[in-house]
Amino acid sequence: MATDLVRKYRLLFAVPGFRLSAVAALTAKLQPGMYGVSLLALASHHLDYGGATLVVAAASFGAMTTPLRGRLLDRYSYAAVLWPLLALHLGTLLLFVAAARAHAGLTALFCLSVLAAVSLPPIGTLTRVMWRKAVPGDLRTTALALDSVLADFGFMIGPVAAVALARSLTPDAALLVCGLLVSVAVPLGLRGAGVRAPKEAPAREHWAGPLRSAALRRVFSVAFCFFLGVNVMEVSLASYGRKGEVTLAGGALLSLIAMASMAGGALLGGLPARAAQRLMHPTVPLGGNAVCLLLLAVASFVHPILVPLACLPVGFCLGPCFASVYGTAADHAGKGEEAETQSWAAGAMMAGGALGAAVGGWSLAHGGQAGALLLASAAWAAGAVCGARVPRLRPAVEGARVASEASAE
Repeated sequence: MATDLVRKYRLLFAVPGFRLSAVAALTAKLQPGMYGVSLLALASHHLDYGGATLVVAAASFGAMTTPLRGRLLDRYSYAAVLWPLLALHLGTLLLFVAAARAHAGLTALFCLSVLAAVSLPPIGTLTRVMWRKAVPGDLRTTALALDSVLADFGFMIGPVAAVALARSLTPDAALLVCGLLVSVAVPLGLRGAGVRAPKEAPAREHWAGPLRSAALRRVFSVAFCFFLGVNVMEVSLASYGRKGEVTLAGGALLSLIAMASMAGGALLGGLPARAAQRLMHPTVPLGGNAVCLLLLAVASFVHPILVPLACLPVGFCLGPCFASVYGTAADHAGKGEEAETQSWAAGAMMAGGALGAAVGGWSLAHGGQAGALLLASAAWAAGAVCGARVPRLRPAVEGARVASEASAE
C-alpha cells in the first residue's frame, strides 16, 4: 500500500507542468483560508464587530459569482480571463485598504468587499480542470486527492497566519498578503497549464450550461448537502465543552479532524484504480461520514475521552468527500463546460456552508451539541441519497495506466 502510494504520487509529479501548477494550487488554497479572517481583522479595526461581519458576509455574496468566471474560462483563453481579473482584484483590495484607513463607512467597505470577491481569479477551478486534461486517467483520482489535501492544509494554516500578520504587523498586512498570494498563483497557474493561444469555444447548447443536466444537478445537490453538514459540525464542535462559546478544546477537535482529512485524502490517491473508483462515487464517502458522525454523537454521551477518537474517522472521510464531489462533477461535465461545472460545484458548497453556519448555531442553541451533530449527519445522509441517483461512469483505466507508466519513464 505504501509503495503504491509513493509510486502514484511520483508518477503524478512527473507529469509535465504539474509541479508548477501544484505550487499554484497550494498558493491559491492558502488565500481562502486567510481571506475571511483578514477582512474581519481589518474591518473590525475601523468598524464595530457587527459591521465587520457584514463586510465578510459581502465577500461570500460576491463569491457566488464563481460560475460566471468559470464560464469565462470555458469561452476564452485562460490568460485573457485571469490577468484582467487579477488587475481588478488587486486594485479593489488596495482601494479597500485605503478606504479602511480613511475610516470609510460600512456601505463603501461592503461594496468594495463584494467587488473584490467578484474579481477574484478562479485558480482552484483552473488547476482542477487542467489537471484532469493533463493527467492520465488512472492518476486523476490521485490529483483530486492532492487537491483536497492542499485545501485542508490551507484552511489549517491560513487563519492562524492571518491573525498572526494582523496582530504582529498592521491590521491590513494579512489582506495585502492575500493579494500577494493571488499575484503569485496566477502566473504559476498559467505556466503550469501551458496555455497561451486563444481557444475555439464550442457552440453553447443552452444558456443554463451545466444546470440543464439532471446528473449534474444531483451532483450540485450533493455538494450543497456536504458542506451544509460540514459547517453545522464545525459550529457545533467549535464550542465543545461550553455551549455558545468557542473553546480551546473545540479548536483542537477541529484541527484533529482537519489532519485526519488530509490523511484520508492522501491515502485515497494511493488506492488501486478500482477501489478508488468505488470510493469516488459520492454515496460511499458521504454515507460513511454520516455514520461516523452518529458515532461521534454517541461518543459525546458516553465519555469525553472517546470524542477525539471518534473525530478521527469523521475527518478521515472528509478528504475523499471533496475529491468525490469534484471528480463526479468533472465526469459528467459537457464539452466546453468543464470550468463552469467545477465552479457550480464550488458555488453549491459555498451556499451549503452559509446555510450550515446559520442552521448550526440555531440547532446548537435548541438541541445542544448532540442535536447539531445529528443534524449534520442527516445532511450528509441526504447528500448520500442524492449521490445514489448520480449515474456511475466506468472510464477505461487500464489503457490510461499504461500511458501513465510510459510518461513517467
